[in-house]
Order: sequence, then structure tokens, then C-alpha cells
Amino acid sequence: MANNNIYGLFGKSPISPLQQHMTRVHLCIGELNGFMIAIHAQDWETAEEIKSTIGTIEREADDLKKKLRLSLPSTFMMPFSRRDLLDLLLIQDSIANIAKDVSGLMINRKMTLPDEIFEDIIELTEVCIKTSATALKAVNELDELLETAFGSRERKVVNNIIEKINELESESDKIQHTIRAKLFPLESDLPPVDVIFYYRAVEWLGELADAAQKVGSRLEVLLAK
Repeated sequence: MANNNIYGLFGKSPISPLQQHMTRVHLCIGELNGFMIAIHAQDWETAEEIKSTIGTIEREADDLKKKLRLSLPSTFMMPFSRRDLLDLLLIQDSIANIAKDVSGLMINRKMTLPDEIFEDIIELTEVCIKTSATALKAVNELDELLETAFGSRERKVVNNIIEKINELESESDKIQHTIRAKLFPLESDLPPVDVIFYYRAVEWLGELADAAQKVGSRLEVLLAK
């Protein structure tokens, strides 16, 4: 029975569970928009529910990660190494971990968002979600890459997706800069500890986009081999 379960998980290659993992990862980050809205409205019940949902999805992703790591054969007939796939898996996993951490930080401290930066926080969150969605799209192209033996047309498709990921990550950097510029003149009117954690939350949101970009960068390495 165990062997059948492993076969059902992997099929002919480890690509499918890798894609399943990235799908769960993206669902984690996708919850953050509603979470930020609930936080701003001080709707702690809804925020707690969303945080719980993020935690559940993150655990599901973690289970997939463990199954993949334990069941991945040391050798298999694919154009990239076991190490390459494990590196990509760990980068994907970091996205879910950051989403869980930022929601935990904000709900545990009952962090409300100043009106002056709320819309920018929402914009940053949406860009992070788009970056993750685009990274998922790139990972889902691995099937086509293999089927076409890394053909030039499919390589171009993936390279275009990776370029979009990079553009979105750059956009997130610009929004982070805007938020920090707006926070600076507010510092004297806010509790110092709150200010520290506002900056930390913004940093973690930015790290979500950075991690999604790293997924694209790792795929670029796979394409180059």
C-alpha cells in the first residue's frame, strides 16, 4: 500500500508533487489580502480565522515537502539533479513560512495599520500575491519543458514568465520604499515598538516577493543546464 501511495504521489516524475507544493504555497500568500483588510478594520475574529487558515495550508505544504524529500530517488532520468529540485522546493517552502510568520506577528501584536500607509500595504500585498502566482505559473510549465525536451519555444515561454516575476519584484521594492517614506514622518506620533514592527512587517512582505523571484531564478538555473 505504501508503495502504491508513493507511486500515486510521484507518477512518472517528481514534477507533479513539486507543482502541488507550490500550489499550496500560493494559497497561503493568497490569504494575506483579506487578512490585511481585517487587521485594518480591527476585525480580530476574521483575522484569527484567516491566520488559522494560513497555518493549516502551510502545514499541508510542509507535509508535501516532507513526502517529496523522503521519497525522491537519489537518481532519476531527468535533465536536472535531485539537488536542483530540493533547492527549488526549499525556496517555495520559504514563501509559505513567511506568510505564516507575518500573519502571526501582526495578529499576536494586534497590529493596526495607520491610514496613511493602509492602501500602500494592500498594494504591496497584491503585488506579492501576483509575484507568487506568476512563480506558480512558471513551475507549472516544467511539464511542458520536459515534454518538449527543453525546446526553444517552451524555453521562451518560461523565460517570459521569469521576466514578469522580476518586474513584479521590482514593483514591490518601489512600494516598500514608498511605505517607508510615509512611515518616517509618522514615527514621532507612534509608539516606538509599533514603529519597529511596522517596518518588520513591510520587510517580510517584501521578502515574499523576493522568495517568489528566487523561484524564477532557480528555474533559470535549470534552463541553463
